[in-house]
Amino acid sequence: MSEKLYRNVAIGCVAFSAVGLLVGLGFPPLMTKMIKSQINLKPGSETRLMWEKFPIWIKFSIFVFNVTNPDEVQNGGKPRLQEVGPFVFEEWKDKYDLTDFEEEDAVEFNMRNTFIFRPDLGLSGEEIVVFPHPLIQVMGISIKRDKVAMLSMIAEGIENLFKPTTPFLRAPAIDIFFRGFDIDCSPENFAAKAICLNFHTGAVKGAEKIDDTHFKFSLLGGGNHTDGGRFKVSRGIRDYRTIGQVLEFEEDTEMNVWPGDECNKIRGTDSTIFAPLMKPSEGLWSFSADLCRSLGPKVEKRVTYNGVPAYRYIMDLGDVKNEPENHCFCKDYPDDCPLKGTMELALCNETPMIASLPHFLNADPQLLAGVDGLQPDEKNHSIYIDFEIISGTPLNIAKRLQFSLDVEPIEEIPVMSKLRPLVMPLFWVEESVALNKDFTNLIKSKVFT
Repeated sequence: MSEKLYRNVAIGCVAFSAVGLLVGLGFPPLMTKMIKSQINLKPGSETRLMWEKFPIWIKFSIFVFNVTNPDEVQNGGKPRLQEVGPFVFEEWKDKYDLTDFEEEDAVEFNMRNTFIFRPDLGLSGEEIVVFPHPLIQVMGISIKRDKVAMLSMIAEGIENLFKPTTPFLRAPAIDIFFRGFDIDCSPENFAAKAICLNFHTGAVKGAEKIDDTHFKFSLLGGGNHTDGGRFKVSRGIRDYRTIGQVLEFEEDTEMNVWPGDECNKIRGTDSTIFAPLMKPSEGLWSFSADLCRSLGPKVEKRVTYNGVPAYRYIMDLGDVKNEPENHCFCKDYPDDCPLKGTMELALCNETPMIASLPHFLNADPQLLAGVDGLQPDEKNHSIYIDFEIISGTPLNIAKRLQFSLDVEPIEEIPVMSKLRPLVMPLFWVEESVALNKDFTNLIKSKVFT
């Protein structure tokens, strides 16, 4: 199984600058030269210190889709879903193992995200939900698609390890996402041992070893406090406009994931800082390593947030099949392309996962028709960033992304043999920051007076 199983969820896909949120407050009154000279990643500078370790936390919320009719779904019925949430976390970002390169005006680092559960800000986490089994279903579908010759053995291993009577897991939400549910690797069956070898070697990132034969697995717990990859970015000392621009990821200047050069390009910042004095038309481009692509929210309109003039940037996942510049995100254009408003993650992380906006907002109508219980809403499910372009400060941000499983029936696994083919929503996440009036008043006094 993939070492990056579900890892994409924890990081998200659209960038915002927590550094800009802070350094924007220290500017003298609209002095362009001062802004250009202050905003860079020079070692020891205030900007650099805050960029390395953010002194604020981001609100990270999870909303889970509870399956209310699992028996019907197991026998080919249409899923009925109930949204449960939010489950709220503090998200802290920091960088470590930094190395500067003076000749390149660049710095290398590893990125780390840390999540701290805050039940006082949402639900307790002990709420019981019925959820597509993260191991049984994902293993079965992945093996059928990519290693069909192994499917019979994997099916035997699943039977011996889990003895499933349903393709669903019924458990507290916090167990599924962070605390972990039990995996018993004591069976001596060869097929079961073959699966468990992936747990023992660490190939299953969400697995925590309890003893020689027992593990706990969670979707996001394995990504907590862990390394998000090695980046090299511009420090912006010589040219402020390049600050944070990704030069390399894992020592490569481009990816080797998609069937086309344009989609493999690394474009934009490291997702934690943006240049000041940007033109609105430039877009807020950033590189998401866990989605294996760069993303660029585009300006929609002028707005005012707490009295601060800003631009609202918005983003969706487009319609790859009908956008020539994005055809390389298709596995095989034009026959095998993601549906409108979605992104297939299989080439990126080897899992049969589909990304979209929550509740399939602005996506192909057939996705919404495939399940009951979704209610897409622009206000609650869109991505937007209210951005002050002089200082490069995000004022009000909501980053949202839904993750769904690309389900298909598998005859070799009895509990999955009657499932109907569909894109099954699993959960969606939101990262949000909204500056209060104390901060925005400082911006008004420092930048606009």
